[in-house]
Amino acid sequence: MENSISLKEFLDEYGESMARKVTEELTVVHDPATEREQGIERIIGSMAKKPFPSQGEIVKACYKSLMAGNKAVYMVAEMGTGKTLMAIAVAELLNKLKGTRALVVCPPHLVPKWIQEVKDGLPGAKAYNLNGRDILKQLQALRDRPKPSCLEFYVIGRERAKTGFLWRPAVVTRGGMHFCPRCGKEMLDKDGIPVPIFERTTQGRFKRKYSCTNRVGKWVYNPDTDEHSWIEVECGEQLWQPDTSRKNYRKVMPAKFIKSKMKGFYDLLVCDETHQYKNQSGQGYAFGALASACRHILCLTGTLVGGYSSDVYHLLFRTHPALMLEDNNTWGNPKGFIERYGVLERITTVKEEDGLTTKAKRRTIVKEKPGISPLLLGRMLLSNSVFMRLSDCMEHLQPYEEDVVELGMSPQMGELYREFEDTMKQALREALARGDNSLLGGYLHALLSYPERIYKGVTVIHPHTKEIVAVGPPLQGAMPKERELISIIKSELAQKRKVLVYIQNSDTTDISPRLVEMMEKENMRVKVLKSGDTEGRAAIIERWVESGLDVLITNPKKVEVGMDLLDFPSIVFYQIPMSTYTLRQASRRSWRIPQKKPVRVYFLTYSGTMQTRLMQLMADKLTCSLAIEGELSDKGLAALSESSDSLAKELTRMLLEKADQGGETSLKDIWAAYRKREVQVELTIQSDLSEQAPEAVTISKGEHQSPSADIKRASTEVDRIGDRVVKVQFIEYTGKRKKKVTHIEVREAELEEMLSTGGKTGVAQFSLF
Repeated sequence: MENSISLKEFLDEYGESMARKVTEELTVVHDPATEREQGIERIIGSMAKKPFPSQGEIVKACYKSLMAGNKAVYMVAEMGTGKTLMAIAVAELLNKLKGTRALVVCPPHLVPKWIQEVKDGLPGAKAYNLNGRDILKQLQALRDRPKPSCLEFYVIGRERAKTGFLWRPAVVTRGGMHFCPRCGKEMLDKDGIPVPIFERTTQGRFKRKYSCTNRVGKWVYNPDTDEHSWIEVECGEQLWQPDTSRKNYRKVMPAKFIKSKMKGFYDLLVCDETHQYKNQSGQGYAFGALASACRHILCLTGTLVGGYSSDVYHLLFRTHPALMLEDNNTWGNPKGFIERYGVLERITTVKEEDGLTTKAKRRTIVKEKPGISPLLLGRMLLSNSVFMRLSDCMEHLQPYEEDVVELGMSPQMGELYREFEDTMKQALREALARGDNSLLGGYLHALLSYPERIYKGVTVIHPHTKEIVAVGPPLQGAMPKERELISIIKSELAQKRKVLVYIQNSDTTDISPRLVEMMEKENMRVKVLKSGDTEGRAAIIERWVESGLDVLITNPKKVEVGMDLLDFPSIVFYQIPMSTYTLRQASRRSWRIPQKKPVRVYFLTYSGTMQTRLMQLMADKLTCSLAIEGELSDKGLAALSESSDSLAKELTRMLLEKADQGGETSLKDIWAAYRKREVQVELTIQSDLSEQAPEAVTISKGEHQSPSADIKRASTEVDRIGDRVVKVQFIEYTGKRKKKVTHIEVREAELEEMLSTGGKTGVAQFSLF
């Protein structure tokens, strides 16, 4: 039998030699410890708004990578690290040393912020707003403009970049029925119900572009056997076309215009929030078109991947197509990419009749699960990416705390919820038995939101048959989560801390009026940020704050990117989003470098409900996402890694099987362990990089009790949950402006053993590996 060792034992034995080998073999583009680059430093230092030293090193690395022949660089920097300023500095380096026009694509509400950042950082540069309706006229006028004498930024919102012509459905209609113009078959879904092709939104536009899913026959030639075979494939005909009946509305997509008419006009494309262009959507196509039209690309994101390898498949093909082809990846085949760099699950269903199994009775379903191979980082991202943590930017960054508050339901509320859940469970079983998965989203959103909407009840209606599936009865009075929310807000306001409250039900099932009413009864000044002018959101919030706002309520998607909400150091997730991108981005809105107060984030859930299961299932995607950014863990939420590609499907499985993951460990403990499990050493970067870094000083038990003369001061902070030591923080002050901070996660017995190693010094930061 072969011997196996744990990761801890493996790194204990081979970690030092592996690190030495990597250092010897790895060729770096920029080494801050040995490369001063005085000419580059002078340019960065001449900026009106100067980057921090650590930001300056990121700027140098990005610039040198672009100059080394790398067309695109991913700047994966944590939310609040100043990606905008660093991107402006990279553009300034390109301008001083080559001459540059920069095109910036960003979320629409960040267009004014980008223009203001350019004015603050580089007063001599010019910034133009391309986010207006007359963008095509502006682009046409720019085509013949000569090379600029100074750096120019052109800022366009991502929605404007992809905007094209209006469209309408393209089907054959006879007798009230719709047929595909290619295969001639009627458009029906898998339940035999007519597809709502002409369904419109509340604004009067057609709701969705459909394609034909009917099966059609096709002859396929096999060169190995020199024979043709008849197979069935999906028709795939696109059932939409340009709406030429509206003469005044025909226009070209701005991204496509730049690609075809202005190729090479822009030297640098800065793509803000790059992770939002990962799919084969209109935004993704616009990004691909702009990427092919610009000489260099700088991709900014705080969350490169959301837990799946497919998150970067389309991005890499748009920024590094040659690299993807060299790696034998093909466009339009993400499954092959996932097989190599992710996790695919194959489920084969076999039907038997009279003890016999035939090929026709065998059905295989392939789906992607959370998981990312380390090869993806090494082969695809390491040579094209720069990673940065917020703690790298400033020595005195304010503390960041997260707290999961699990609440029990009242007896009457719990009884109503369990009855509703049982009814939903039976309905789901019956739907899944018929092969109907289209109802999962609506069913599960109802279960997730029923506790917050219980004051008016919930009715679930089948989207096709319009039959009532389940009814969640109403219950009046203040609910436990509502009382806890008011209590948290009162406590925070008493400390002169404004509060940001995130809710999911903000549209047709809006719960904000009830929350506003409850808060106003407590004499709280509260506002709700709703959909509207995307470019004016920051200004609206600023006016509210100046008028004395206490609490801001909004959907996290409205502020998840680019918004600096420094006035709200306290954040409450009243409802939890189902996206790791949204969760990570929204939770960091106020944890920024200029923040003067500690940031506290609360997650409110009802124990034993779908809400708790959702938070547990987020662990897979969060862990995989952090792994690519350099944080690997087998603790905390990572221990709950048993979910599928679809949170909805996995939540359904947990509902039907009562598979409430996590064992006896409470969600509060799990989340705290996950957030506090980092093992890192943070060394403040000095402005004088030529100064030799001090040798690492180990902490033994004796030294811990009585620091040596070489260490100015040493302290230990221990956070506990119950009897468990969650995080031990060793702080060593090795100089006037220099310290080493080591975060480790241990149990109390492990800590005692580490500090009492007989005759041998224990190195704190490696004791867990």
